[in-house]
Amino acid sequence: MMNTDEAGTARGVVVVTAAGSEQGSRTAQELLDSGWCVAVTARTVAELARIMPGMSGHRLLAVAADPGDPRQVEQLLDRVLARFGGIDSVLGAESSVASAWRRRTSGEGEAAAA
Repeated sequence: MMNTDEAGTARGVVVVTAAGSEQGSRTAQELLDSGWCVAVTARTVAELARIMPGMSGHRLLAVAADPGDPRQVEQLLDRVLARFGGIDSVLGAESSVASAWRRRTSGEGEAAAA
């Protein structure tokens, strides 16, 4: 688990979906190199295992999740939040993850306003 000192040195937290694709893995690596905390996700552990040798560090979280399964998407978001404490952006081809994140974010804003 990341401690607050490590989180404080990062630029923010980005979830990269479809990280098993060439574009997804390149995006994740560029974000890591730029100082972001990055959660990568792909449908299978095999896809993640293929890209992981080039990525490592305390600012990386890899989670296998099917973006078509709302339960798995929610579990993915829960794991990212538990590890990094927040999410600043969701990037990638899997719009269901970004949609779930936006719903959570707008729900938190409504709860805070109440």
